[in-house]
Amino acid sequence: MARWAPQETDTMAAIAQEVIAQVGTNRTVVGIDGQDGADLERVAAGLVTGFQQHGVSAMAAAAPSSDVDVLRSDIVTPFRTTGAGEGVLVVHGHGLLAQGARGLWRWSLWVEQEQGRLERRADVKIAASAILDVTDPEHPRREWNDAC
Repeated sequence: MARWAPQETDTMAAIAQEVIAQVGTNRTVVGIDGQDGADLERVAAGLVTGFQQHGVSAMAAAAPSSDVDVLRSDIVTPFRTTGAGEGVLVVHGHGLLAQGARGLWRWSLWVEQEQGRLERRADVKIAASAILDVTDPEHPRREWNDAC
């Protein structure tokens, strides 16, 4: 018997709602990082759609590098200073939750996709606002990285 799992659109809309509730949408920048091989672009596009389902203007951008100064000058500062009012920018790329870059994001998502994932990258997973398991990309699952 197949086990029920939420559809990608439902999961991403729920995560978007979580972002809206926790940090708002006034020129908010969200960072998405993840394991090698994870389709971060797909996750970012899904999250943008999730925001749009809640009536929030959002767009995605690929990080040009993981260098903090480049991210700040090329992505974060222009987005925060050239617009007014509601809007969310979802930035995706590997290394975005590295020690120096973590502070650029008002909210962040770590994406993983394989067994044994809880043992790896604990440093960035703790820094992430949320963890998403995309082992089944059609049915991604929000993970809770707690000790309960």
